[in-house]
Amino acid sequence: MTDLIEYDWECDWEHGVPAAIRCGGIRGTDFGIETADRHSFFTLAPERHGARITEDRALTNGPGSGERRLTVDMAEGRWSTVITSSLHKRGLALSASLTTLSPSLFQDFVVRAVFSSDSFTAASIGGEHFQHTGSNIYHQHPVRHATLSGPSGKLDIQVTESVPGQAFEQVLYVRDAPEGWVVHARLIPKMPYALLWVRWFNRFARISLPGWASRILLSVPGLKSRLWYAAERGGRNVLQLQASGLARLDAGEHVALAMEMTLGDAL
Repeated sequence: MTDLIEYDWECDWEHGVPAAIRCGGIRGTDFGIETADRHSFFTLAPERHGARITEDRALTNGPGSGERRLTVDMAEGRWSTVITSSLHKRGLALSASLTTLSPSLFQDFVVRAVFSSDSFTAASIGGEHFQHTGSNIYHQHPVRHATLSGPSGKLDIQVTESVPGQAFEQVLYVRDAPEGWVVHARLIPKMPYALLWVRWFNRFARISLPGWASRILLSVPGLKSRLWYAAERGGRNVLQLQASGLARLDAGEHVALAMEMTLGDAL
């Protein structure tokens, strides 16, 4: 359904989550959550693999707010989530919580938003300032604030809530991906990691090394620092080979993130 309501934004709602928002020359094209383990990846977008939704309820579906509740089985865990969205006069608030239903491994947990590349001309985060070149580099920092700006307006992005638990730390990144400006409020594992993980993704296959092999490979002097989040740091033109840590949560543990995006005056 599409609703033009009393706010400045036009919003398309899909099963309790904004599918797209528009205001003047600014277009938000994708909203939701993401998470992964070594063998499966969950997103609300079609790219999901190895993850199965076993329960899915939209409790509210616009015009001013939405709420969606899901239960998901993944290769290395099972969890439930509640995603809530609230449209206001100048923007959108998006939040999600995750509760484990079994012992589970996580690469990260993300609340995400995507805006078209022509919505803004520049981004600022953590002292970095850059334009959209399609590099797909993760400009990631342990901060709660970033901005996207251009002739149509300035979008202030604020992480308003972070519940990382004992296993995660909160970061925020902006990525100039081919599909647009990608913004992720993100929980990533912190030391001590439950496991070390080396993976290689390409268009033909996804290769994930077992824990013992990852440990041996990363014990080679100098190799861990070169591979640590290397694909994210290198962008679209690097070999999609990288190492990272994994977090393990016991059943009944809880994490959460909330992000608010507010439109200001044009430059």
